[in-house]
Amino acid sequence: MTGGDIARTTVRDEGGFTMALVMIVGFVTAMIVGVSLTAANGDLNLTRNDLDQKQAFEAAQAGIADYQYHLNSDTNFWTNCASVPTPTAVNLQGSTARRLAVPGTTGATYAIELMRASTSPGSANCSTADPAGTMLEGAASTAPGTFRVRSTGYAGDSKQSIVATWKRRSFLDYIYFTQLETSDPVTYGDPATVAGAYTQCTKKIGPIWSQGRYGAPIPNSGGDYCVVIQFAAQDDVLGPFHTNDAIVTCRDPTFGRTSADRIEISTPVSVNGGAATPYLNSLPNPPGLSSSCNDDSPDFVGTLVTPAPDLEPPPTNQKLASIAASAYQFSGETSIELTASNIRVTPKGATSATTLAYPANGVIYVSNSATGACSSAYSPFTAPVKSSTGDDNCGNVYVRGIYNSQKLTIGSQNDIIVESHITKQSGGTGILGLIANNFVRVYRPYPTQTSRGNCGNGTGSAATSDLRIDAALLAIQHSFIVDHYDCGSQLGDLIINGAIAQKFRGAVGTTGGTGYLKAYNYDQRLSYFSPPFFLEPVEASWGVQRETLDFP
Repeated sequence: MTGGDIARTTVRDEGGFTMALVMIVGFVTAMIVGVSLTAANGDLNLTRNDLDQKQAFEAAQAGIADYQYHLNSDTNFWTNCASVPTPTAVNLQGSTARRLAVPGTTGATYAIELMRASTSPGSANCSTADPAGTMLEGAASTAPGTFRVRSTGYAGDSKQSIVATWKRRSFLDYIYFTQLETSDPVTYGDPATVAGAYTQCTKKIGPIWSQGRYGAPIPNSGGDYCVVIQFAAQDDVLGPFHTNDAIVTCRDPTFGRTSADRIEISTPVSVNGGAATPYLNSLPNPPGLSSSCNDDSPDFVGTLVTPAPDLEPPPTNQKLASIAASAYQFSGETSIELTASNIRVTPKGATSATTLAYPANGVIYVSNSATGACSSAYSPFTAPVKSSTGDDNCGNVYVRGIYNSQKLTIGSQNDIIVESHITKQSGGTGILGLIANNFVRVYRPYPTQTSRGNCGNGTGSAATSDLRIDAALLAIQHSFIVDHYDCGSQLGDLIINGAIAQKFRGAVGTTGGTGYLKAYNYDQRLSYFSPPFFLEPVEASWGVQRETLDFP
């Protein structure tokens, strides 16, 4: 073999190797490209699915917003069940046939289902013949008075469902509610001023401070003006708050526990043509008014909402009288002692108590006596001693005791008087409502007081300890107030674990060291759990209480 032959052979061998290498590289490259394309396609699918899931969730939210819009336009929209004008996405539970497209999207839709009330007989679908019975959760539920709607959103092959629970705005949403931020007319003392206060002091402040109730003296009062009540530096309103009025603050009172607490003030006002504000930090000076609060800086820990819609109580609690079973309807002065297992009732004229089980529907009602007139006009300065002549015909109910797991509402045609501690047993799950047409009062006998500021020499209640009330309180026409709050020495803390709703701000003590100091705490259960048949505001709007994802 010559040298040239060797060279040619070598070249042929390298050529075969090179071709094989090229083929291998090409094969590997093809595999990489294939894998890359497969991965890219997979990523595209994952991205598409993720986008569809998000669009489906947003579509479900659009369904909730759609239903809320209709409730805002008509608070009774829910009573129409699925019999609503088309186009609509509203269906009875179990159907999603009616759907609407989400505006601004390409193909995303939603369907709304009206969920059956868990407490309705046979769990029937919403019926226009009985919308309350088939939609609203009953007293046996953990969330009475609410209803649920399921909104399902669709996008591509994905769907997402949200169940929203609606609740009508309630006095129980707040630790503190007032219609008017001024003293109750009965606290003005002499009869002529009291009569004039019912005219002048029931006015709102008005958009300008000098107008409304503080713009003129009380008729027939000799020049007195309606009392301006301030929230002072030491006042802590630890929970959600609402007033249909404006407020006056002095220095740095605290409103709310966290930003989740809504601080709702309905009537922003201005002074001398200045900017509208929900609170006044230094009082203007129409005749009879002055202030030393010039360094005001209220601490709104909660979220300030103003102007907020008014909440109006019903004119009476007569609805409760029609709900209470006959065995739990009483008239005239009545005493009720709560125990962990039963109640002890002493009706008017009885010398001993009768033991009864807690009412099955959770309601007790005490009306004025049909055999005699309720003629006594209440004054905190001359409040009578229990069972005194002229008071026992009134539908007054004295309440005290300890309850456990019971759910109870007590209504009175006249006053409810807290005779002693009313407490929930430690570890108990019960809840109590006290609703009076007139006053919810703290009983404090002081028989020697004959008029405002004239306490005599009596010692009144000898107790100087705290008083505790675990209940939701509603005084429809008047106030939550302490009898003889301006007499004697200071009595300790008035501890409320629940909620207070009243027309006027009631006095429980004075800065002179009489009566009680306030220790008011919101029972958070009231945001979702109500005493039986607790009265709702007139024409209150519905709002979403909670939203939860619904997984198949």
